[in-house]
Amino acid sequence: MSQIGYMMFALGVSKYGGENGLGFTGSMFHLFTHAFFKSSLFLGAGAVIHLVHSNDMRDMGGLRKLMPVTHIVFLIACLAIAGIPPFSGFFSKEDILTAAYHSNRLVYTVALLTTGLTAFYMFRLYYSIFWSRNTTVQETHHGEGTLSMKIPLVILGICSLLAGFVPISKWVTSDGAALETHIEPGFSALPVLLALGGIGMATLLYKSENTLPRTIASLLGGFYRTAYKKFYIDEVYLFITKKIIFNGIGRPAAWIDKNIVDGFMNLLANITGRISEFIRGFQSGKVQNYALYFFAGIIGLAVVFIYLLN
Repeated sequence: MSQIGYMMFALGVSKYGGENGLGFTGSMFHLFTHAFFKSSLFLGAGAVIHLVHSNDMRDMGGLRKLMPVTHIVFLIACLAIAGIPPFSGFFSKEDILTAAYHSNRLVYTVALLTTGLTAFYMFRLYYSIFWSRNTTVQETHHGEGTLSMKIPLVILGICSLLAGFVPISKWVTSDGAALETHIEPGFSALPVLLALGGIGMATLLYKSENTLPRTIASLLGGFYRTAYKKFYIDEVYLFITKKIIFNGIGRPAAWIDKNIVDGFMNLLANITGRISEFIRGFQSGKVQNYALYFFAGIIGLAVVFIYLLN
């Protein structure tokens, strides 16, 4: 979601035309590069789950020896999403950060901090799966998968490495005119250093099993528990939906729908049925009855015209 957030705020800070539209170009560029490195991560995750028969990260560790191809591709994708040069994510993130810097410094600062955070949690994932402790894997006869699994991984890994060199700004811009973009080493240094700092922190904490994560968690106390519970967003969401919306709005709406709306429709249906039951006798199919109705109608009309309208 953080990468989609990058695309969205890049669109938000973008204007129209020329360098003012760099945010638009950057967002589309990141959509392009993101397609490769995120697909690599998803397909790599599928290969890992296929091997360990679990999608719980606690059941994984030390898989780099059993999954050399997946390991390399996953590492490339992690470096790309962290924004490390020369991997693809670096180039698209660079355009986005440049656009944010020239448009809104607050947004730029948030994006900058997110760079380090993304690098940290992605390498926490990487080390927890492929390094850390060694995991005993059952039924390893199929290894990390067949060629039909490995070849797409390799292709996506290569694209995750090289897609950033595609000059997308020549074709995809806010006004359709080609835009020249270039890398400023001085500007790039800070986000790259933050990303490297995040990777370094993840390396220290998760490359091998140690007590540091638990020690830090205990020191952070309530903040750690709140963060671990995802700031209780799920609990708040369930409370609002189940307790307030479902009970306060959903149930009354369902009662109105069932008893008033459906009841009114059923009433109309019952009235229609009663009327049809009443008039169905007139459609008996007997000629003598029709003749009787005909003469009764004539007599009725004669009475009306002779006596009532005279």
